[in-house]
Amino acid sequence: MQNQKQKISKVSLLRMGRRRKQSGELSMIESGAVMAGAALLALAAYAGGAYIYNLARASSFKSEAQLFHSGVLNATTNDVDFSTETLQTLAQNHAFDAAGSRVAAGGATVKGMFGGAVTATTGTLVSTNDAMILGYPVPASVCTLSVGALATAYSQVVVNNTTIYSPTVAFNSGTAATACASAGSMAAVQMYVSKAG
Repeated sequence: MQNQKQKISKVSLLRMGRRRKQSGELSMIESGAVMAGAALLALAAYAGGAYIYNLARASSFKSEAQLFHSGVLNATTNDVDFSTETLQTLAQNHAFDAAGSRVAAGGATVKGMFGGAVTATTGTLVSTNDAMILGYPVPASVCTLSVGALATAYSQVVVNNTTIYSPTVAFNSGTAATACASAGSMAAVQMYVSKAG
């Protein structure tokens, strides 16, 4: 009799299992696979997040730096050299409009996108006062990712007192990376604007 109950139970269990259809929920195996996939995606996002973040910041910095270059040239179109220019006169002539609200009222100061002060001083490439030097403090990682583009826009680029590009110095990415990292987490980037190009 007990043998017969076992047969009946096995048969009824099999029938019951076949009758039930999945109602939209995931099985334990399926939910485990989904969770493992989500964990892998989270791990990849965490590992690549800093790099993507730095790429986005470098892109923003490159855009702003190139707009500053154009802005300085536009603001000084009628000048023979940069001897009469200051940060304030450049700001008042809309050279730094790309910075938006980071330009103080009256143009006395311009704050960089990473918190440091942007500076503007006259400098020399070939002859006295033939360049306007824009100083911009940036994180070292952003510096490394962006100085190649700056070298194509500016006449000379100096990072932490190392000339990484000029009319007489060819750009070298290894030299640039070393210069960007030489002062710790922040790099002092100096970009030379000249009317010569």
